Amino acid sequence: MVTSILRQDYLSQSKPEEYKGKSFSFTLNSISGNEAVILSYGALIASLDIIREDGTKVDVVLGLKGLDEYMASMSNHGAVVGRCANRTKGAKLSLNGREYNLPVNDGPNNLHGGSPSYQNVFWEAEILNAEKANDYVESSRIIGVPELEGEALLLRYMSPDGSCGFPGNLDSQVFYAWAKNSTLLIIYRGQSDSDTIFAPTNHSYFNLAGHNSGSVSDNLLMINSDSITLKDSENCPTGEISSVDGTIFDFREMDFVEKVLNEDNPQTATSRGIDQNYCIHTSEGSYSYAASLTEPESGLNMDVYTDMPGLQVYCGNHLGGNDQKGEIPYSQYGAICLEAQMYPNAINISSFASPVIKKNEVKYHICGYSFD
Repeated sequence: MVTSILRQDYLSQSKPEEYKGKSFSFTLNSISGNEAVILSYGALIASLDIIREDGTKVDVVLGLKGLDEYMASMSNHGAVVGRCANRTKGAKLSLNGREYNLPVNDGPNNLHGGSPSYQNVFWEAEILNAEKANDYVESSRIIGVPELEGEALLLRYMSPDGSCGFPGNLDSQVFYAWAKNSTLLIIYRGQSDSDTIFAPTNHSYFNLAGHNSGSVSDNLLMINSDSITLKDSENCPTGEISSVDGTIFDFREMDFVEKVLNEDNPQTATSRGIDQNYCIHTSEGSYSYAASLTEPESGLNMDVYTDMPGLQVYCGNHLGGNDQKGEIPYSQYGAICLEAQMYPNAINISSFASPVIKKNEVKYHICGYSFD
């Protein structure tokens, strides 16, 4: 048996005819019984059911009731965000001597690109057979990618020149597949007809006890990093990199998430809890270990792998509302995001790894979530 994928309509309850033919859900079933549901809207992960050691199944990602709620939400549940994930200082960037203005949507800054961006558009979808899926991974030339189980889902979106102020027609792809060792793989591919920014991430909110299980404060976290990028009062990196040694941000060994769920530190005070980029010990083009998260009661563990240099750690500091999937409302600190990314505001800080993709260059990035 190999991974199989089922496509179904995923329609609006208020306007059932409006998005017919472009709004779908795709169910990816793994050999071990794990199941991921991906939407063509936002290329988002709507649910992620994982088999625990005792044989029970748990949905470990937060999500919303349906398409209407996803389209109205600003929380980016499970979505691929970009072209440029995270914050850009002053909602401006300079590229090849020219200044570009982006939507001002987070105080004076830009957050996640704006609209329309990856997270709030419909993507075209193709189901790849096992041979084509393996060829796709090989074409990325990323070292150390685990063996695929079978079929894969490939989503495509052409971000047009000038969209949200960014230059270039950016041919964007997102690849989802189950790999060995209960690993959900995400591969991003970008190619533009002019120099532009290509810095996506996935914005899933994880709760390994179950999506509606409340605070993640008792979860154990380890991060393969000894430094963070410091941010200003508007949550934008300043360019300064600071050691985690002797601080609440030190997760070089397993420690409770609770220690960063406060506003006692200047870095957490600006965001009502942790919302911080870690400088990960990874290598571009190599599938490298980034972090681990463990839910102590069940023992369920998730390891994160990537080739990207940064990992944004965010604990749902502003979660709330009543549009969740299920009966129990989500609340502050009810999940943790572990977002593999380029450093925030990297286009404006020359010492950071560049998020620029050159004209006609093909760029791949990868992220893997492995469960045991």
